[in-house]
Amino acid sequence: MRARGLGTTRKTVTRWERGVVPDAAAQAVLRELFEVSREAYARTSWPRWLPTGAVAGATETWDREGTVRALDNVTEEAPVDRRRFIVLAGAEILLPVFQWRLNPGPWIAYQEDGRQVSTALVDEIEQLMATRRRMDDEHGGGALLSALNADLRFITDLLKNGSYQNETGRRLYATAAEAARLAGWAAAESGRYAAAQSYYLAALRATSAVGDRALGVNVVGFMGTLSYATGRLDDATKLMDLAAAESAKTPEAVQAMTWARLGRAYAKVADQNTARAALNRASELLGRAVVGDAPPWAYWVDETRISAQLGRALYDMGDYLGAERELTAAVASCGERYPRDRATWLGRVATAQLRRGRLDESCMTARRVVDLLADQVDTSRGSGLLRTFSGELAARGPSAVGREFAEYATARLA
Repeated sequence: MRARGLGTTRKTVTRWERGVVPDAAAQAVLRELFEVSREAYARTSWPRWLPTGAVAGATETWDREGTVRALDNVTEEAPVDRRRFIVLAGAEILLPVFQWRLNPGPWIAYQEDGRQVSTALVDEIEQLMATRRRMDDEHGGGALLSALNADLRFITDLLKNGSYQNETGRRLYATAAEAARLAGWAAAESGRYAAAQSYYLAALRATSAVGDRALGVNVVGFMGTLSYATGRLDDATKLMDLAAAESAKTPEAVQAMTWARLGRAYAKVADQNTARAALNRASELLGRAVVGDAPPWAYWVDETRISAQLGRALYDMGDYLGAERELTAAVASCGERYPRDRATWLGRVATAQLRRGRLDESCMTARRVVDLLADQVDTSRGSGLLRTFSGELAARGPSAVGREFAEYATARLA
């Protein structure tokens, strides 16, 4: 800091550690040194924008106070851009999930002090979460992260400072859990993996507050997805195993998606027998699902999704013909809906076609991905799949069709 023109000493830093707030010049240099984004710095007060490596939701107590504290902390700390910091792994991430599994919740959710939280307001918040889910379907999670964090902060403030009866409180915790889960997904879509993990852990505590096993299973499933997305495959299979075991207490649609995710995780570690058995189990469970029995957030669990999970698992196992078949069918079934998912599915189809030597077809498919990313959705997963395709296309050597695709992608995504 002295090299940047400040008169900082050890004594200065000690005073900061004891509660003195650095002046604006010192904070600006600290922000630069820790590579904290301007957006996160402007949104979050000192010292919460400092990247400590702590993960909100990992160590709080499993009760009302710990849950509200985890939700409060995550809304302040997760928006800080900590892309360079390592997420929890191994026992550190598995322990909170085991605690959730054994936690005796739910607990009484009423609160007497503060301004009254009306049933009508909770109705509006629940409708907002339904709208946010649809917005994510259509536009991708990246653009929604700030809005979802603000939603979660508002709900958490009601939990902390509002007055409500037990049923209203339970609904507030449930909406907090879903807002945190959605924020975690949006953070993961943006490549902010440590933030995603914090949101998921806070969401898991909120599901425990109301004893919502189905939503908790869904959160653990997303944690497993995050694990294999960041290369922690052993964590992924263990988390998915836990989710599958707990899903027995949930509706068949939730079980089906959980077993499909389990299949994906085992496909990542090349355990084809377990992967295929899990995916077959998912199809069987979906066939037994009762219409209207699934929770509202599981509206997207259908045959198309199971086909897409199978296609992605086949892709991971190197069965590119099967992957193309299943994913192409899923894309066709969606029609114009779910552009973010279509972008990620088509990204795999394009690479599968390329790896099978079908250069012209692969470039045509990849153009569809480019159009979706340029016109409709913000998804780091879709962009990553397109980069994989482009890298493999370039590695094959120069060709007219390859050059035309590169020019098209550069012009559309500029």
